[in-house]
Amino acid sequence: MKNAQLGIPDKAAADFEEAAWLDPENDEIQFNLGVAYLSMGDFEQAINNFTKAIELKPGQPDTYGNRAVAHAAIGEDEKSEADVAEAIRLGAPPDGLASVIEFVKAQRV
Repeated sequence: MKNAQLGIPDKAAADFEEAAWLDPENDEIQFNLGVAYLSMGDFEQAINNFTKAIELKPGQPDTYGNRAVAHAAIGEDEKSEADVAEAIRLGAPPDGLASVIEFVKAQRV
């Protein structure tokens, strides 16, 4: 967790991978792994971890919102829009999420 707080996503991912190996059914570990991979630009792995977190603990708007960002980053706009809708339904702020998604889409080339 310390590496995540220090903004060292590759080391944070390694720490969370070890934690996931020890406790594979922990949704928070899967979520944090997803955040680390999202920060590193490994969007497909981030999607895998966010999906696992959702399977373990449905109903978390942040997980759907982050997965929406990862989908948007790789051009999976329909999946991104579905996750945005679910995140908003679960209580995520629509304006903030829309801004992040638009920024990510603008970075795609």
